[in-house]
Amino acid sequence: MQRQGNRELMSIDEFAQLLNVTHGYVVRRLLRKHVLRPVIVVGGQRYVLRPKAEAYSRKRKRIARRALRELARVSQEAGLYP
Repeated sequence: MQRQGNRELMSIDEFAQLLNVTHGYVVRRLLRKHVLRPVIVVGGQRYVLRPKAEAYSRKRKRIARRALRELARVSQEAGLYP
């Protein structure tokens, strides 16, 4: 973890671990599509703002939980899930 001024930064590898995805996924899917801008480069290492990264993680988990609840509901209605 790095600090720049009073902003906390998270490396791309730390962010990938937080999301439980690969480094390449973070770079290809999130950074190139401008989901996590700005990207700060310090000595060749890329960092994202920690609050923004953590907010993205919470949003992703919330969406996944909602989808799982919906799947369980549909399965129960179809009689596939007791």
